[in-house]
Amino acid sequence: MSKETLKNWQGTIAVMGVDWGDSGKGRLIDDLASNAHVVARWGGGSNTGHTVENSLGKFALHIMPSGIFNKDVICLVGRNVAVDLESLLLEIENLQSAGVTVDNLLIDEQASLTMPWHRMRDGLRESLRENNHSDKIGTTGRGVGPTYADRTERVGLLVGDLLSSDFKEKLKEEVEIQNQFYRLGLDYQEIHRKYAKYARKIKRFIGNTTQVLKKAKENGQNILFEGAQGYFLDIDAGTYPFVTSSNPGIVGIWRCFDFHPSEINEVIGITKAYMTRVGEGPMPTKINGEERKFIVEKGKERGTTTGRERTPGWLDLVLIKAAVDANKINSLAITKLDVLSGLKIIKVCTGYRLQGNPADYLAHDARFLSQAEPVYEDFEGWQEDISSVRRFDDLPKNAKRFIKRVEEYVGIPVKFISVGPKRGEVIYI
Repeated sequence: MSKETLKNWQGTIAVMGVDWGDSGKGRLIDDLASNAHVVARWGGGSNTGHTVENSLGKFALHIMPSGIFNKDVICLVGRNVAVDLESLLLEIENLQSAGVTVDNLLIDEQASLTMPWHRMRDGLRESLRENNHSDKIGTTGRGVGPTYADRTERVGLLVGDLLSSDFKEKLKEEVEIQNQFYRLGLDYQEIHRKYAKYARKIKRFIGNTTQVLKKAKENGQNILFEGAQGYFLDIDAGTYPFVTSSNPGIVGIWRCFDFHPSEINEVIGITKAYMTRVGEGPMPTKINGEERKFIVEKGKERGTTTGRERTPGWLDLVLIKAAVDANKINSLAITKLDVLSGLKIIKVCTGYRLQGNPADYLAHDARFLSQAEPVYEDFEGWQEDISSVRRFDDLPKNAKRFIKRVEEYVGIPVKFISVGPKRGEVIYI
């Protein structure tokens, strides 16, 4: 796919984070969905948050695919998504109140349900870590980790169970096991009444997503895959143990939809013009002092899901290059370039040193990353407001130099740059 065709793309595209998430995937998906026939969400649960701001308002989405604002798009929630019905139904209610139709939503019947005991177990695990801060993961407490743990253990309830004739019996058995094993004191009758109500509201959205995708591919339709979080929270490749419980990397699509990565025409990696992360875990390029305050306030860096202040860092090209190589990413999208306007000096990490020696990123090892020292290149900043810029050539000289250095280091083009929070405040290169 050439640089010139991203805005009017055709075929199959995947959008994934090349950082720790919170990089604006919802914003990019909302833009690209205007050309899509299918938008398919893989991985994650209500611990993710995609913020979309358009003419209908500002929306925080957690389970709902960000393509929902295009009524002609089929929006799929895949089988490897942890489905929290309380969160999803609240999202549906908020969307409908704003006049957005959700009739185009389909949730896979094989997706796992995040239940009340998952949230209770999540919080319990973190509370036991309170006395040893270094062992805290910084979970959102939404029960997503325990949901995936039950799935891996081959237990737990699936979305399709809501429609089964023996749902009541399955629920009762599971509640009894949870109470006996974890001593949670769950009230089976109360939970059943709540989920019977949820089932009536959600049953029209339940189906088989892999068949829909297979048919869309056979018919030559445009498919847009929407990731959650970022590659360095990947359970297998991220900064373990400070990771999530699913695969934000491209392999997650294969696991979720039986759709091989080789069949994807374009993989777009997305990051901010700086880094952020929520929760615990190492971050070599962490920013402190006045520059931290500047970025947090101007970038409105608070987690969509948790409301916690995000920790900012300078752009880490070592990490981005590792994500690009591992996932065969074809192009980059850079968001929040406008947030850097006004800084005198902008730093970019172009290498690591460990005990004085050059070092590359070592996957699945938070201890390594906590010891890595960043090697920086300094760039002169720019003072201009760039929110009205729509052509790359019209950016300030130093902003163009910044983007060109990213392309040079990572080895792939930047095709999308957001210069403001609203739909349309974008440069397609």
